[in-house]
Amino acid sequence: MLFLFNDRVLTITGNADLAINAGIPTSAVARYTLSDSILAIQTAIMEFPNLAAESPQKAAALAWLIASRSKANAILFIAAPKCKRPQEVGFRLATVSLSTLGSLKSQQDAGRLTSGIINTSVWQSVAV
Repeated sequence: MLFLFNDRVLTITGNADLAINAGIPTSAVARYTLSDSILAIQTAIMEFPNLAAESPQKAAALAWLIASRSKANAILFIAAPKCKRPQEVGFRLATVSLSTLGSLKSQQDAGRLTSGIINTSVWQSVAV
């Protein structure tokens, strides 16, 4: 499955084992709701603002949590410079077509993916 995590398109293969292998406790994987999963990412972003680039395995595991609890296949989490609590990390979730994610992945693989392309392809098209 392709999943857009901030500025990276991740290829997620696997199931709950992916999250468990990334250090997320088995009990958390079993009981986390969508809200719990969002809070887990907000907490991780507070510590590692560039999580998808710095720790793609953990980002993939957290993305799997979101995907397994919603229809979302794209997320954007941004911590403002003065964030003091994880709940202050802003976020958006979206469901994007597979063709859009495939195009973004191709551009990423070619080294041409930019935040502008992502914003135009994903976040501006899902704006309400």
